[in-house]
Amino acid sequence: MAELNLKFQGKYIIKGRIHCVTGLHIGGNTEGFEIGGVDNPVMRDPLTDMPYIPGSSLKGKLRHLLEWKTGKVKIHPKHKNYGPHDCGECPACVVFGPASDKSEVREKAGPTRLTVRDSFLHEDSVGKLQDWLGEGIYTEIKTENAIDRVTSEANPRPIERVPAGAEFDFTFIFDVYKDEDRALLKDLFSAMKMLEDSALGGSGSRGHGQVKFQGIEAEWRPLAYYENGAQPVPIKALEKYESVKDILAGFREEDWKV
Repeated sequence: MAELNLKFQGKYIIKGRIHCVTGLHIGGNTEGFEIGGVDNPVMRDPLTDMPYIPGSSLKGKLRHLLEWKTGKVKIHPKHKNYGPHDCGECPACVVFGPASDKSEVREKAGPTRLTVRDSFLHEDSVGKLQDWLGEGIYTEIKTENAIDRVTSEANPRPIERVPAGAEFDFTFIFDVYKDEDRALLKDLFSAMKMLEDSALGGSGSRGHGQVKFQGIEAEWRPLAYYENGAQPVPIKALEKYESVKDILAGFREEDWKV
């Protein structure tokens, strides 16, 4: 096996809030729901019963959007559906990890750069949802009608979702193994901006899942942070930007070299 020219340099910790511009539905488990109950529940934390955004859902959507942007979407030869490609060299493969178990592909990409944590309700949103909906209630039920194309009969379809205005805390962890990795941060912010103009979760084409990233800040934790407790370094450049669009427009790789 060829030796990779990689050396762990440190991690960027990128944090902020995901603001729900419209109601958000990320489907959960329907097992155990009673007859007459909601057949499209949201994902919930089993300990608190609060809705949350799984890191896998957020990371998967960001990767999907970046693959379309870079023309790297693969069509499955058997099922004829869209799927992740596995070149091992493009930003999608390097940042999000190669969608392949082939050793030669994984060798090209190296270790996955991006880790996406589960996103839980921001503390202020917990209180607001209680004020809006009532004690212990964190979601709303939106009823949609599916229309039979033959009889024109309406078939009510209740969907549980997190109300517009709720916010979730997000954390991205971006590992750096070589100097060129910092340029890939722009690809991450590009995917985030595309998500703002797309949808997160289910039923996006019917109005659900419009989100906006807010309050973005980042710090650099060098190798010394993990070896002897050296102090992390804030990324000062982000302080002058108010949106993902601003970050993209003003992105300079040297601002991240600390």
